[in-house]
Amino acid sequence: MRLRLLAIAVPTLLAGCAAPEPNVYDIGIAEAYRRLAGSELDELRFARQCGILIHLRPQGTAGRSVTWRVVSGGREVVNFTATLTPVDANRTRAQVSMERVHGREAYDGTIFYPRPAFNQPLRPAVEEQVAALLEGRAYDPARVPRGTDSVCNVQRAGLEAGHRPFTLTDEPGLAGLIKGRPEPAEGQAQR
Repeated sequence: MRLRLLAIAVPTLLAGCAAPEPNVYDIGIAEAYRRLAGSELDELRFARQCGILIHLRPQGTAGRSVTWRVVSGGREVVNFTATLTPVDANRTRAQVSMERVHGREAYDGTIFYPRPAFNQPLRPAVEEQVAALLEGRAYDPARVPRGTDSVCNVQRAGLEAGHRPFTLTDEPGLAGLIKGRPEPAEGQAQR
């Protein structure tokens, strides 16, 4: 009798201890969409931006997905999408997909960008920002691997040292770090 009760009790207890499903959040799909579509991912931008001025513009398909287009100087430099799928009425799965460049994910850490917008790899940072929004918490840079893009590190260090932001059209190299570099011509916007 005890053995039979134990055989019933153990699987029941273990079922309650099952690991949560990856990328599944305790939030209904309408609220998940609202949170993502209403965010320009400021925490992600602050944590991973490389020193060129960028804007993240969310565009959504209600209840299905949100794509963020990252724009600098009027040009789209990368985009990524969170696709939402209802698990049940109170849980939603969010899968992140990245734009593909030359058969690989953009900003995956293997592609060289002379003026990168984000420190690479980008996907883990996007996944953390999406998770933070859907879990109702702050973005946590400790949950993301440290960036490995040396050009990004140079650009960001220049910006943090008080130099003006880089643009997509700046020449690579040290010229962009010289404090006295020329300002844009009058009427020409800094991008």
